[in-house]
Amino acid sequence: MSSNPPIAWRQSAIQIIRIHPPYPAPHGQHIIHHAPAHDPVRARAVVAELSTVSTVVEELKPMLRRDIDYPRHIGELDYVAVGCWGDIVQISDPAFGEDGILSTNLDAAFDAQVEAHPEARVTAVCEMYSAENYGKYLAHVPGQSRLSADGWDDQDVTGNPAQLLRAVGVNPGGPGAEYLNTDQDEPYIGVEYLDLLACGLHSIYSEENLMVSVFKVTRTEDVQDAIDDVWRQD
Repeated sequence: MSSNPPIAWRQSAIQIIRIHPPYPAPHGQHIIHHAPAHDPVRARAVVAELSTVSTVVEELKPMLRRDIDYPRHIGELDYVAVGCWGDIVQISDPAFGEDGILSTNLDAAFDAQVEAHPEARVTAVCEMYSAENYGKYLAHVPGQSRLSADGWDDQDVTGNPAQLLRAVGVNPGGPGAEYLNTDQDEPYIGVEYLDLLACGLHSIYSEENLMVSVFKVTRTEDVQDAIDDVWRQD
């Protein structure tokens, strides 16, 4: 038997983004090239404070954000990527992964970020793909109620999607206006919605130059058990 077996999911996208005030203008395909340079010193501080990390074993060479791949084998679940670009922090950690049934790991990680940084906009996504697809999307905007949307075929939405958008300046004449139409059924919450709150930072462009730091880490027993529940094949 392989010492590094494949994981139970064929693809995934998992990350938390914090944007601290003053909030930047939305980052598009061209504007993103002007984002501040990555700060590896701050990235080391961010990873050391994560509730999902026990110790940092090794810091690897920084890499382009667009080159971060989803984990395919068990051994790849020990790596965390952190990007720090001015007032923006992005964390990609397999420990945030969940299936929405037996595990809800993203909630605790998200809530820990909100508690530590209440002044920041915090958004989170967990998309897991296998024979069926699962997605969870979380958002915190200071002064507003928490938004949560998750599900397999249908979404269970808690919070007011339109209210959060109005709080960050989305108006009927601008991008995202379709989410403000209260006459329609509850809109589908996905990465496109989170981008409206996170200044477009959830989108990744093929020619962007944002760098991230990559760390090999260890976990506490509880966190490791939660990772195993989600990622290991039966």
